[in-house]
Amino acid sequence: MDLRTIKNELWSIARSYPTLAGLMMKQLPNGGGTVGGSWAAVMHSSNLDGDHFENVCFEYANFEKELPQPADQLAFEIISEVKHRKWKDDSKLLQMQKYHATAKKAPWRDREKSTDRFFIAMGLAMDQKTNLTEPQLDDLTKWANHNGAEPEWLKDGAMA
Repeated sequence: MDLRTIKNELWSIARSYPTLAGLMMKQLPNGGGTVGGSWAAVMHSSNLDGDHFENVCFEYANFEKELPQPADQLAFEIISEVKHRKWKDDSKLLQMQKYHATAKKAPWRDREKSTDRFFIAMGLAMDQKTNLTEPQLDDLTKWANHNGAEPEWLKDGAMA
């Protein structure tokens, strides 16, 4: 994010708060520029995320966030808030990546490790390769619900 963009965002806040505009135009001692320019330089050196920075500045400019008291703490409040939001987004992204990287396989998809007859039956019923007939599905359902014996065609291993 360039210095000009940071200054424009700060001035968008200053348009809403006239006392802040006066503070930003105040000259620093020894010809060091203005307070607003100094704030922009500090923010620029902080390597802030552009989207979060613009969102925080928008909230201040539209009175969604209270201006800190004293007002000369505004730059540090903005830096703190932007870094906090960036940290929250990064931690959510990391959590999501960890979850999706270790997504567990549904038990009925892994027939070799399944021992529960319901999961075995579910896997057979969902598998496109088995092409079960209606009587076979009925026998499989009865066996899975413990209402019948294991079907002969399943014992033979023809469908496994």
